[in-house]
Amino acid sequence: MQRHALGILFSLLSLGLVGVAIAALAGAHGGARWVIALAAFALAGWLGSIALSALRPGR
Repeated sequence: MQRHALGILFSLLSLGLVGVAIAALAGAHGGARWVIALAAFALAGWLGSIALSALRPGR
């Protein structure tokens, strides 16, 4: 049960970071928008992979 809850938590955090990346691309100006967006997408991918492993049935 705890792994399932962590999987849901990491999924929500990942989706939130995708939202941050999209907002950065839409609203910021200059080079900062790309730095923020790339960092947010990278963290979202990392948390998404953790969520998938936590939600995978088995162990």
